[in-house]
Amino acid sequence: MTYTADEHAPDTSDPAPALSPAQLAKDYEDIRQECREKLSAYHDNEAYMFLRDRSYGTDEYSYNFIQRWLDGLIAKRINYAANRQNEQMLLAMKARNEELRSKRSR
Repeated sequence: MTYTADEHAPDTSDPAPALSPAQLAKDYEDIRQECREKLSAYHDNEAYMFLRDRSYGTDEYSYNFIQRWLDGLIAKRINYAANRQNEQMLLAMKARNEELRSKRSR
């Protein structure tokens, strides 16, 4: 059986158009500002920070039944699992933005 290229697939042989240094700087600052604002919202939420500092939802979390139950109530109320995932995504986005910036400045 032979496979042929899909004639409707996007052409990936052409590289992405080069952006101007001004546009690259603007994009960098936009991402940096967005990450700063959104991450500060997580840090300002006392319940979220309480659970994160206790390592809630990780293997390091080791508290007794009552504490786990109470922490679980808080976690459900603030949607901790989804918020933690979003925070980690923002941290990765911030790190990648800085990495790309340092590569461009070389």
